[in-house]
Amino acid sequence: MSSPTSAGFLQTHQLIENHSILIRDEIYGEELVHEPVLVELFQSPEMQRLQGICQHGVTGFLGLTPPVTRLEHSVGAFILVRRVGATIEEQIAALLHDISHTTLSHVIDHALSKPGEGSYHEVHKARYLETTQLPDIIARHGINQNVFEEELFPLVEMPSPQLCADRLDYALRDAVSFGKLAIEDARRVVGSLKAFPTATATRRLLVLDDVNVALILSRAYITADKDVWSSPANVDMYQRTGRVISELVEAGSVDDEVLWQVSDAAFWTLLRQAANPEQLRAIERLEEEGIPEDDELRLPQCAKIRTLDPDVWQGAEHQPAPLSIVLPIWGSELQQYIFSRNQQR
Repeated sequence: MSSPTSAGFLQTHQLIENHSILIRDEIYGEELVHEPVLVELFQSPEMQRLQGICQHGVTGFLGLTPPVTRLEHSVGAFILVRRVGATIEEQIAALLHDISHTTLSHVIDHALSKPGEGSYHEVHKARYLETTQLPDIIARHGINQNVFEEELFPLVEMPSPQLCADRLDYALRDAVSFGKLAIEDARRVVGSLKAFPTATATRRLLVLDDVNVALILSRAYITADKDVWSSPANVDMYQRTGRVISELVEAGSVDDEVLWQVSDAAFWTLLRQAANPEQLRAIERLEEEGIPEDDELRLPQCAKIRTLDPDVWQGAEHQPAPLSIVLPIWGSELQQYIFSRNQQR
């Protein structure tokens, strides 16, 4: 048995007798993974690469927000669908849903995405997968290649503001690490989670069976959005970092292939080495000044405002319904939040 290794801020992994992996997560507890395809995917260099990529890009890398990693988030989404009884294919889709994320995560969207384009890692996912051994691993275990298309798996991905494993894991993981949600409440959310009507139904949903827990989660989510995810100060740091990266890639000083080859730390070193004096000063300002005061900063038009309106199921005699319908006070809070954030643009 190997020693536990850190997968990120709230999670460790431990290899047991070379054929099982024990996950210990501060929110979800322990999960033992023994299926050969999953064990091989966990140990692949493509999955392990995500341990060196901060969920929050430049602010995570510089220690200004907690160093939650893409690896622990991907594994967290996997645990959530596994706990509600998802098929092995949906578990794999959850595990791999962020596999093509670049170094510095969504900072690269500000650097290289074209106007109106989706996230850079999603647009270039097929390109990245062609360079990996992942399709071969999947094929060798008789799994359909559609597991790389997470949008085909509704427990993994659903349009905002609905609940899905991707959105729920980063909500819990980030809100806990930001101090916006007590870990006991995060665990209550997990205990309230169900797949409706079943985890294998064609029209399946992730739902919560406790209205009060759903409200606690939803309020914590918009607080995390206001204070961190769409904070003008955080967006400003992303944009300034993105401008340096864009200039260096466009000048040919940095090859965009490296975005999928190195950790945040190695990429930052590469940026410093490639930068001209003006760009280096911009990098040093990011390092030295940290998150700016945002009193005079406006929220850019392109900045996403994140909200959550989870489906709540109140027993066999009811159909699931959005929290805003079940609890109209939340509908009012939600609309007021969106209005107030748009006023900051």
